[in-house]
Amino acid sequence: MQSSHADVYHAYQVIKAHGIPDENIIVMHYDDLANNERNPTPGVIVNRKGGPDVYKGVPKDYTGIEVTPQNFLAILRGDEELAKAGKKVVKSGPNDRIFVYLDDHGSEGYVVFPHGNLKAHDLTDTLVAMHKENKYKELVFYLAACYAGSMFDKILPNNINAYAMSATLPDELGWFSDCSVDEPVQFAVAWLNDSEHHDLTKESIKTQYDYIAHAFTDQHAQQYGDLSIAAEHLSNYMGEKQVPSVGQYSQPANSVPIPDAPIYLAQLLLRNRELMDKQIEEYVNTLPGIEANVVLNSKLQINNKECYHKLVDTFHDKCYNLGQNSYAIQKMKVLGNICHSSDADVNTFNQLLINYCNTIVKPNTNII
Repeated sequence: MQSSHADVYHAYQVIKAHGIPDENIIVMHYDDLANNERNPTPGVIVNRKGGPDVYKGVPKDYTGIEVTPQNFLAILRGDEELAKAGKKVVKSGPNDRIFVYLDDHGSEGYVVFPHGNLKAHDLTDTLVAMHKENKYKELVFYLAACYAGSMFDKILPNNINAYAMSATLPDELGWFSDCSVDEPVQFAVAWLNDSEHHDLTKESIKTQYDYIAHAFTDQHAQQYGDLSIAAEHLSNYMGEKQVPSVGQYSQPANSVPIPDAPIYLAQLLLRNRELMDKQIEEYVNTLPGIEANVVLNSKLQINNKECYHKLVDTFHDKCYNLGQNSYAIQKMKVLGNICHSSDADVNTFNQLLINYCNTIVKPNTNII
């Protein structure tokens, strides 16, 4: 998502400006936006009209194929193999505070990376292990993604000194209810705006949460984990250096405007999405013992998480790369509905999905 790139770059600039040195900052980004042929300002990225270049000076600690959930978790753990390879990892101890900001696509129980998916339980297991190994005093995690709350809801313990703020409810899409739109993320707009215009040595995390929660009406930020941490000042995690205000951060119409976009691209996009809708429907109709109409048009409880995870992984590997086809993410609810029953025939459903995608979906197809 192009806007998530710009938001991450903006977050780096805010954290750096407030006094956190580069040696204490690790940045993961795919790095395909600044010099993209669709960028009207080559080599420069702005995420608001008339705003500064947020790309300038951003470290390239992990880029391209290195941007994986495995590396993300390894960085948090302070993985020795990565460190030996000369890569930056979190080197922390029992007296350190850690701030994590993750901005990408999301589905229920997942954050979608360009290469692979971060599962909620894998993230939680990593945070629990870090706490057990005294890797931090306190940890604050901001997550901007559709269904962001599902990464923490009823999963993140409240006794491991970790606090999480999610952009959305567990079952809620992000801004505009369409996570495929390259628009600025409301959550990022809110917390970055607030951090740029207030004294972080005086403002608490809870105050920022309240601001974010009331800034927009079409998505709903949430808090999870150890909520007592929210009473702390933001400066404990984002730096305490005073920064002059840079003007009101208004929500722009486009993250990177593209003038005179040819209409046929929009028509192609619509046709591709209609094709995916048809393919999903055809697959569902091949499943034995499934009420296709219910599965395609409802939102059911996922009672068989093993089934859901297996189908999502197969869809990602065999059908459409979720990191490159954001529209497909919205279709994961259908796979969740298939796994509504605790005794769902996961092996049969999975094999039928493999067979269908091998037969119908062209390799490396992108719907967007």
